Amino acid sequence: MMNAPTQPRPIHNAGPPAGMSSPATVVRKRAIPEAAAINAMNPQVKKKRAIDRNIPEKLDTLVPESRLYTELQEFERKLDSTIVRKKLEITESLSKPMKVKRTLRVFISNTSCNQQPIQEAEGNEIDYGSNIPAWTLRIEGRLLDPINAKSTRPPTRKFSHFFKSIIVELDRDPEMYPEGNLIEWNKAPDSDDVDGFEIKRKGDANLKAKIFLNLDQQPPRYKLSPELESVLDIQEETKQGIIMALWQYIKHNNLQDNEDKRIINNDMRLYGIFNAPRIAFPQVPELISKHLAPVDPIVIEYTIRVDKEFHQSRYAYDIEVELDDPNKMRLAALASNSVNQKEIHNLDDKIVQCVQSINNSKTKRDFLLNFANSPIDFINKWIASQSRDLEVILGESKVNLEEQRKSEFYKQDWVNEAVFHYTNAQTQRRMQELLGASSMNRNDQRFLNK
Repeated sequence: MMNAPTQPRPIHNAGPPAGMSSPATVVRKRAIPEAAAINAMNPQVKKKRAIDRNIPEKLDTLVPESRLYTELQEFERKLDSTIVRKKLEITESLSKPMKVKRTLRVFISNTSCNQQPIQEAEGNEIDYGSNIPAWTLRIEGRLLDPINAKSTRPPTRKFSHFFKSIIVELDRDPEMYPEGNLIEWNKAPDSDDVDGFEIKRKGDANLKAKIFLNLDQQPPRYKLSPELESVLDIQEETKQGIIMALWQYIKHNNLQDNEDKRIINNDMRLYGIFNAPRIAFPQVPELISKHLAPVDPIVIEYTIRVDKEFHQSRYAYDIEVELDDPNKMRLAALASNSVNQKEIHNLDDKIVQCVQSINNSKTKRDFLLNFANSPIDFINKWIASQSRDLEVILGESKVNLEEQRKSEFYKQDWVNEAVFHYTNAQTQRRMQELLGASSMNRNDQRFLNK
């Protein structure tokens, strides 16, 4: 009967966001009720930053150089669009496994000790004394540098990182060696990685050993059943890759139902796998589970020799392993980079201030130019405008009914703005009424529950 497998000894190496009184009021001179309504509903709303960075229209006729600013704005929009698209691509790529293939070189060797017996002088008896013959099996490995590596760097991962279990099976008489012939190591969740393992046992004769290496692959890979392998022509793959390959087979053979695209009408080959004429594609991950098995371990045969103090296998074994792409960390840091955002916001604020200054200068110029062209008409219009504003402020606004009967009255610049703010105010008032009614209903419900 085989005894419980024992654990090998690890090897550690040092290293490395109010209604209006009259349609004739000049709304552009009043406080905007929409913002007040929003702030009343949510007192935590922050004041928005000024974002108007467009220079006044027809400014290029006065300052031809202003066209360069417009061209820069267009270039900035294209650049922002490209940056956003690239960030989305990086974010999408980060959600997928990014792996690079490297080579892990495995070395097998053994040492022996106390293999020379002491023969007594008077007879033929052989005595080992207090020194018991023993041997030590060493299983080690290291990650090779890439072929085009510019410099040699310490390995990022140690030997045990790449395996979930290692089993050593010894070919010897279990009656003579009751400690068992099976040595097994399984990776613990929080265990530290090591550079190799040592297995020490008693023995004074050469023996054969089989070493089973089970790779720790993330995401896990599976071996396909012969039936599924004949359909997909894949021997080993991740579950996601198998489902994707099966989907490509279904699309290529037009097996989707015409009415419900989620239903798959199996052909003869898929019928032999799923034993059903029709299946729902969301069931595929569960249905293919019985056709998947763990991948076979890597088997290395080695002869432990005790006739010499040190013996090493004539071969080194290269195993292709996968590592997380080091560029993934760089892409993640690039996608979340916010170091320059503060500087960009400061520059945007300066641009907004400059544009506001240009707008103010353009307004002053238009004011003075209109006054210079026709001083009397300009002053009359300006006095009328100021008088109306004063009436609005004092609440004594009076509208000439004769003016309201003419269509030109409703084509003035302030009408669209007044209608906009009036409708927004009505919308906010209605929202507050609905919120108040909802709050009362909740209070009534709590009272009834009590």
